[in-house]
Amino acid sequence: MSPTKRCSQAVCLSRSVLMHGPRQAHGWLIFDVSQKNYFMKHIIQNLAHTVGYHISKVEGPTTHSGAFAEMQRLCENIGSPTIFDVGAHHGDTVMEFRSRFPTSRILAFEPFQESFQVLCHNTKADSGIQVFNYGLADQSGIFSFHSNPSSATNSLLPTDDMGPNTWGAGLLETKGIVQAHFRSIDSIVKELDIRKIDILKLDVQGAEYRVLQGALEACRDGIVSIVYSEIITQPTYKGQKRLDEALSVFYSAGFDLHNIFNLCSTSDRKLCQFDAIFTRTKNY
Repeated sequence: MSPTKRCSQAVCLSRSVLMHGPRQAHGWLIFDVSQKNYFMKHIIQNLAHTVGYHISKVEGPTTHSGAFAEMQRLCENIGSPTIFDVGAHHGDTVMEFRSRFPTSRILAFEPFQESFQVLCHNTKADSGIQVFNYGLADQSGIFSFHSNPSSATNSLLPTDDMGPNTWGAGLLETKGIVQAHFRSIDSIVKELDIRKIDILKLDVQGAEYRVLQGALEACRDGIVSIVYSEIITQPTYKGQKRLDEALSVFYSAGFDLHNIFNLCSTSDRKLCQFDAIFTRTKNY
């Protein structure tokens, strides 16, 4: 969701969570695990353990700035990292990556034409940013892409009937379906001769598992080092994974949960979304 979008029931969804720190409004709370959210953190830690994860402790706030600072730390010995921004939307996280990694090569992917035009405008002055008018999925082809009132909530997945109940009306109700081009990461790695993806950022509205399914060779070969992903935990899209299933997808692809950021909770303390950093499993 655009950082400026607001409604009566929700103040965060999708791109805004990747780009903003803790705040409270309209009965919804966005918070981080450093602000006495011990109970929620304990639940996630236990759930992670059931699917083979160990959560690493990192000092400092687990907010938007904390997530990017942690990626900087993890990449401190890499001179010019290669970053894939999947679901780049208007380029907010692209420009944050540029600010944090001035010499990086950034490849940004956005399938929705209107959002892609804004992305092009926002990044045109930077020759180190390549933009592509297609999305990433489990295979290459033309797929139905659901266009919603808030373009940041557009998805390969149709909106769940419970989505508006979770996030409020006027954001997720599909207004049209467009045909959009998609590629797999494995095909792009071969075509562009990508030797390393130091950071793979995923913000694709519940379809993160499909992107990883299209990157099995790259993950197996150790090309992908870090994944920074949004994970939605309340009914939002049809076909989205439950939290335990989502963690298992990353684990099966060879990644451990490193830390969580930008927890978003409902007024009755139900976790509805967070961002996570995953790192390569040792000896995978």
